[in-house]
Amino acid sequence: MSPADQIAYETVTLRDGNVCQKCHRHGAATQRDHRKNRSQGGKTTVANLQQLCVFCHDWKTSNPRRAIAEGWACPGWADPQWWPARRWLPTPLNTLRAAWVYYDDHGNFTEITELEARSVLGMYWMES
Repeated sequence: MSPADQIAYETVTLRDGNVCQKCHRHGAATQRDHRKNRSQGGKTTVANLQQLCVFCHDWKTSNPRRAIAEGWACPGWADPQWWPARRWLPTPLNTLRAAWVYYDDHGNFTEITELEARSVLGMYWMES
């Protein structure tokens, strides 16, 4: 593994807190998943990585179009930095809410509206 890959993996672990971003399961069972598959040209960059538990990772692999529509995967032709992703965000009441975000390569994310996410997801959103 290259030093750049190692830094990307460490940054995502810090950003996601060792928590599955789909089901919010905590712990060592999380995997750093490439949102855009490496087989489709996806790189090991912070914007292209998320933590998923083994079960959610298997679901994503078995349901690629639905995973794209729901924000857990990125199609092969898209740039992960500009493809909407789903994640759980804390509320003031100490609960969680599902949000749409764009990830960057510095370990940050920017929340976007559902309308903006739908406009980018286009045909994938309509199929789900």
